[in-house]
Amino acid sequence: MAFNSIKFYLLLGINLLMLGTLSLNAWVAYHDALHELDEIYDAELARSAKLISLLLSSNPLQQTNAEPLVIAVPHITEMGETLSAQQERLLDGHKYEGKIAFQAQQGGKLIMLSENALQFPTPKRQAGYHEITEHDTLWVTFSYFVPEQDLWIFTAQREDIREELGAHIAQAQVRPILFMMLPLSLLIYLVIKLVLRPLQLLQQQVANKTPKQLHEIQLVLPSELQPVQSAINSLLQRISRYLQQEKRFIADASHELRTPLSILQLHAQNLSSATDPLEVAEAVDAITESSKRMSHLVNQLLSIARLDHLQQVDYTEVQLTPLLHQSLSQLPIKLLDKVSWQLELDDSCQIYGDSILLQSVLRNVLDNAAKYSPVDGTVSIQTHRESNHNIMVRISNSGNTNADISRLGDRFYRHQQHQQTDGAGLGLSIVKHIVELHHGSISFTANSQHGLDVLIILPQAPA
Repeated sequence: MAFNSIKFYLLLGINLLMLGTLSLNAWVAYHDALHELDEIYDAELARSAKLISLLLSSNPLQQTNAEPLVIAVPHITEMGETLSAQQERLLDGHKYEGKIAFQAQQGGKLIMLSENALQFPTPKRQAGYHEITEHDTLWVTFSYFVPEQDLWIFTAQREDIREELGAHIAQAQVRPILFMMLPLSLLIYLVIKLVLRPLQLLQQQVANKTPKQLHEIQLVLPSELQPVQSAINSLLQRISRYLQQEKRFIADASHELRTPLSILQLHAQNLSSATDPLEVAEAVDAITESSKRMSHLVNQLLSIARLDHLQQVDYTEVQLTPLLHQSLSQLPIKLLDKVSWQLELDDSCQIYGDSILLQSVLRNVLDNAAKYSPVDGTVSIQTHRESNHNIMVRISNSGNTNADISRLGDRFYRHQQHQQTDGAGLGLSIVKHIVELHHGSISFTANSQHGLDVLIILPQAPA
């Protein structure tokens, strides 16, 4: 399993979270248990002191000498460490008895004590709990005073009993965690693998795709992966359309280039065999015209290739009216003189985009409007700002429009009646691409003058 994978990070994260949660729970339980143990042992010290005081009060000691009564403590600590809990219960004592001690003083005189309290320092004559140290061993003591008998009872317990029991509690908390970590980790791994199975299936489906097999992926996936599958299917559809367009483009380009090349070859053969100066001149003119047509076609193909690989546009504020005048000035004189131009321009219109590309759009549309208009026809240009902060450019011509409007903008599309007109059917395709790069739109409609209306919508420059 790779380190840089969702499965690895999920497994690591869940295990760390589980270990941290269980450890925190064990730590809290351990400290709570220690606190409760302290409460229990403190209560036992107090109860033992009161029990001893009650026994001494009801049955005073009859001392025949000045020596206090010493209560023996069984020494079974070492032996008890090796016995089971059941065996320990058969003994006449307990290994912890040596860790519990007491003293009784009456009238300032020691009258009774446990054997393990012989070397105790003098306890504090102050009611309550205290700590004393005897031979580097810490004892917790409880002092209890009976004023009627002038009796002080001191009970004590070694601190290491509490620490030992606390260690046992900690082990009891940690041991299940250690025992369960491996099976839980394995179970978590299997669950993660099962949950990520749809993702693996999706990866396999995508990996098996080839340019000839771009059909949609149809898998029953969890709701979180359905948008991913939809996005991949949408990408596959776009790739499929792109490949089809490229195939059609290559086929159409080959066809369009084949015609001028054939003409060049034919007239070159005629030129090589011609002897009449007039025939030579006609062949040279034909070769020149075919060369111009092929050069124009190649330039348009290069323009389309550059636009296909253009990812973004250098946006600047562009004054629309001067841009239209510049585009008109670049048209051939014969087209400018062919028709009558009607301009209704809003000089306040500013668009947002690349001035060179936008000039190419206007020049192509104006060139087509004049080219496909009858002699002495009319071409009108209107511009104005719309209420939705867009700029509208409408270019209309008069004439006889026989083209399939739905196919205008397709590469190499030309109507049968216009096959003799100069061009390769790439101009409007270039225009449409540039407009889309500028987040605009272009539409074509037939008008009442039997011509064509071209409506271009472009974003307005920000104020």
